[in-house]
Amino acid sequence: MAAATSQATTPGPTKIIQCPGSDEIRSVPSINSGNTFGARIWTDGYMVAPMLPRFPAVTRCSDSGPIFWVASAKVLGEITPWGELPASAPQGWKQAPTVRSLKGAEYLQAIADGLGDTAERLAYLRRHAWWEANHQRRPREASQAAIESSDFAAGSADRDNLEALLASLDESNVNQLLTKVEGLRQLARFDEAAVLLERAAPAEARLQPWVKVVGERIRLRDARVVMLPTK
Repeated sequence: MAAATSQATTPGPTKIIQCPGSDEIRSVPSINSGNTFGARIWTDGYMVAPMLPRFPAVTRCSDSGPIFWVASAKVLGEITPWGELPASAPQGWKQAPTVRSLKGAEYLQAIADGLGDTAERLAYLRRHAWWEANHQRRPREASQAAIESSDFAAGSADRDNLEALLASLDESNVNQLLTKVEGLRQLARFDEAAVLLERAAPAEARLQPWVKVVGERIRLRDARVVMLPTK
């Protein structure tokens, strides 16, 4: 699960990549370090941190174009953190749109297209598909009324994805164990979640705020994603 840390924010180089099967280009920013001041974190591990932006590992250049891993794209060159172009680079690089995150069911489409060709890649796609499903009801405050019914309807693609993600997790790894607790809670499988949470109770100090919040939501039989209190 996500844990906030603080450090100075410094930009890294921006890569310019070519979209597969197209003459279009996209920019891929990077940061050398960042900070989590003002970050918001939810119980599913999703975090929004203004000073620590996320850059997608998988993207597409148009709504009808192929989905692809950013790391597999052809790199045309780099722009320095200070905006300097290589001498031979076209000025158009500076106007290149930034790679976008997938949206809606695109993560599930990526899985169907075979992009989950390693365990790590498949886990990334399934986790992000779960987060995307939660975006529809992600609260902006740390308090909310308990809703016992799961938002992941039986037979839905979102539920099938979440169940597949949970089945792949290693319960001997505390972070994966906590992810499984949260997934079970969101599936309204509260009793199973409570049993697993007992095993996670001795988790390290940085995870205790999460353990406390999720434990209370299990007790309340609340199946919805929850925002963690800010410090």
